[in-house]
Amino acid sequence: MRTASTTALILALALPLGACAGGGAGGLGDILGTVLGGPQPASSNVGQLVVQVQGVDQQNQQIAVLTEDGQRGNVLYDRNTRVVYQQQEYPVTALERGDVVEMRVQEIQQGLYTDYILVRQSVQQGGGVSGGDASLVQASGTVRQIEYQRGWFDLETSQGVITVTMPYNPPSTTVSQFERLDRGDRVTIEGYLIANDRIELVRFR
Repeated sequence: MRTASTTALILALALPLGACAGGGAGGLGDILGTVLGGPQPASSNVGQLVVQVQGVDQQNQQIAVLTEDGQRGNVLYDRNTRVVYQQQEYPVTALERGDVVEMRVQEIQQGLYTDYILVRQSVQQGGGVSGGDASLVQASGTVRQIEYQRGWFDLETSQGVITVTMPYNPPSTTVSQFERLDRGDRVTIEGYLIANDRIELVRFR
């Protein structure tokens, strides 16, 4: 990530919760189809993908990416695509080879397109804290929408609704607690605040 200090990001990869990491000849679209349970219609929101940036092609407005199991592909972007790192916005051209990012992607006729990219970790953390420099916070509320396959749920708190996402490779106890969640449950969670309305889960309290 090209910031004022030109920091690079650690070489770590992850797929969304529930994704199959087995080999295959398919591309990124096949991976997303596996994650979401089947083919998705054109111009539909299909979820999130955590990948390693391999390069940015400004002429064709596409980002070359690499998944954990070695799948390579391109994700399209445009001038509306936002890149957020440590709660600050940067142009897509600030991304560098080796950056580990979480992309919100959708399938369009030309391929996969991202309108939002969250830079997850930098080398300054020494391969340590998930969520980069994000703050560790606690939140309590009522569970609303749950996406078991995509690994997130909405939590209605006194300050509003926040989205709680599962971390990469969570402990089995955390996975079990997540899988037992039902709408209407009252829960308290602890996690990293990676956006004003988003927390990456560390544990259930």
